[in-house]
Amino acid sequence: MSGESNGKYLAFELAGQCFAVDVSRVEVVLETAPITRVPKAPPHLRGVINYRGAVIPVADLRIRFGDGSTSSSDGSSIIVLQVRYGQEDLTIGMLADAVREVIDLDPSRIERPPQIGSRIDDALISGIGERAGEFIVVLDIDEAFKAEAAAGERGAEQR
Repeated sequence: MSGESNGKYLAFELAGQCFAVDVSRVEVVLETAPITRVPKAPPHLRGVINYRGAVIPVADLRIRFGDGSTSSSDGSSIIVLQVRYGQEDLTIGMLADAVREVIDLDPSRIERPPQIGSRIDDALISGIGERAGEFIVVLDIDEAFKAEAAAGERGAEQR
């Protein structure tokens, strides 16, 4: 998996804000499917779904960002992504309130987010771009899951 972006991103909404992920990491966008909760999973891991005969985890980034949870209403979707988790490439689902479209953002014009007052963990953000006067938060999916793995390992060491 390449860390280089081609400038194409899938734009989606969470809690009324526009986010984007590199389109090369997106496998498919699904209508919301029944999600089976896994006991003792972290709250932002809503559960698992059956995707092409495989069980894949589904994350809810609204919970991770502290914005409540994503509802399974009309228009909500599961974005199936390929992420790098440790030394493995994994398929995961990510809930979105709505999926917009594939957009072009010049990678050289995506800036680091300001450090003051950010309520989102910096590990989740690749940068902030702008399109048609709207700011778009570009997520770094690999770093988000790497940070999650490190937190889980620290928790296991403390037990």
